[in-house]
Amino acid sequence: MPDRCFVLRPRASLILAMLLAPPLQLAAQRTTSDSALAHMDTATHRIDATLPAGRVIQRITARADTTQRYALYLPSSFTRERQWPVLFLLDPRGRALVPLQRFQPVAERLGYIAISSYNTLSDGPAEPNYKAMNAMLDDAQRSLSVDSRRFYLVGFSGTARFAWQMTTQLPGTVAGIVGAGAAVPGGRSWMESNIGKSSPVLFGTIGIRDPNYEELRSFDAELDTIGAIHHVERFDGGHQWPPTELSTRAVEWLELQAMRRGLKPRQQPWIDSLYGAWLARAARVDSAGDAPAAARQYRLVRADFDGLADVNAAAVRLAALERDPRVRRMAGVEAAIGERDWKLGTALVAFINELKAAPSPPSMDQARKRLDLDALRRDAARTDDSTAAIAARRALERVFMHMSFYVPRDFFDAKRYAHAAYALQIARLVHPDDGGVCLSQARALAQVGDKANALAALECAGASREVSAEAIETDSLLAPLRSDPRYDAVVRRIKSG
Repeated sequence: MPDRCFVLRPRASLILAMLLAPPLQLAAQRTTSDSALAHMDTATHRIDATLPAGRVIQRITARADTTQRYALYLPSSFTRERQWPVLFLLDPRGRALVPLQRFQPVAERLGYIAISSYNTLSDGPAEPNYKAMNAMLDDAQRSLSVDSRRFYLVGFSGTARFAWQMTTQLPGTVAGIVGAGAAVPGGRSWMESNIGKSSPVLFGTIGIRDPNYEELRSFDAELDTIGAIHHVERFDGGHQWPPTELSTRAVEWLELQAMRRGLKPRQQPWIDSLYGAWLARAARVDSAGDAPAAARQYRLVRADFDGLADVNAAAVRLAALERDPRVRRMAGVEAAIGERDWKLGTALVAFINELKAAPSPPSMDQARKRLDLDALRRDAARTDDSTAAIAARRALERVFMHMSFYVPRDFFDAKRYAHAAYALQIARLVHPDDGGVCLSQARALAQVGDKANALAALECAGASREVSAEAIETDSLLAPLRSDPRYDAVVRRIKSG
């Protein structure tokens, strides 16, 4: 889910002390990886000189803080005789292996250490992320031979925002960010205060169905205006980590920018080969007839390789495409969609604030009107205009995200169960059969005494096959339903499969 902005709780003295400490030169055993994805070592380790290279070490306990766990990948060519760039992978739900599986193949091929925490989180205080980063930084600095000028932070959603926050604590150390599905932690004002031409480079990714799509598209344009080095790619997906192919491209781009900035010796044959491959990909998009997408690809290739390779071929084709009426038309369409998205987002925020202040929820008809839900659902179902349909789905997903998670979470915490049930009913206008939403609604309705509708929502949760019998049987808020035969039937049905 897209995440709220973090409030900085810096532990700068600890982090900077780690960076100033001399790294210990401990060796790792070299092994050979015989597949695209490395073998998995499932034993629990402490970081030391005996760690195998060329395989994913699934569980390591941090030395200084034993509450911290992370997964580690050392490229099979790892030795202590040179210093290595590091990818710090920050999953917003602490699923260390999810990003590691996407970035491990390119880490092996290009020679990066990859460290992925089991303790990073979003949707809450930033302190867990500082602790996770401190633990990984400490172990990397003290036990591995790392290039402290080439630390790269790789985050998704709230941890992408946190990565930008970390750059203010680690000046001169974070060379780049891979940010998926989110921009900076404080909007335009934060960007203007903290990002400039000498900032870490950014490779951003965004799914075309991601509710944060317009945020990243605007961020991309704003970075253009200040001359910050960046590359933002769209892909066919929602709010998620980028696929492996795009993750690979991200690290290739980081390598290219390290050569541009003098952090790594320039390797012209490799640059020329990468330019040829990326130019060929743009040509394939061009040949498929998608002129706006082709223009985006040629524009990226020209910017990425300008001064590093002869970009004349990309520049000539881009100039032709920019005169293409289809490209000009799409620019206008995207501007209009962006404006509508801003208005819808503003209306959603105002509606949520009013709902929180109201002693009782308004009618559902008012919600549908204020949030433009009927028009959005009609647009989402359009088959004559895929661009408009996808934009409407993004807007609906944003409503769903807030009304299924953030808003009811606050109401549950405040024991305002009628308001929680109301927000969850709005979420069900978008996804009526979502098991988690149905279960949450059953919990809220059970607490306000609406037993009939609570049981109906519980039946929805059971039918979804997304909810376990244990989750239902151990939830104290469902206690008012347990004497009803319909409750027993739901539990039996789930247990019987």
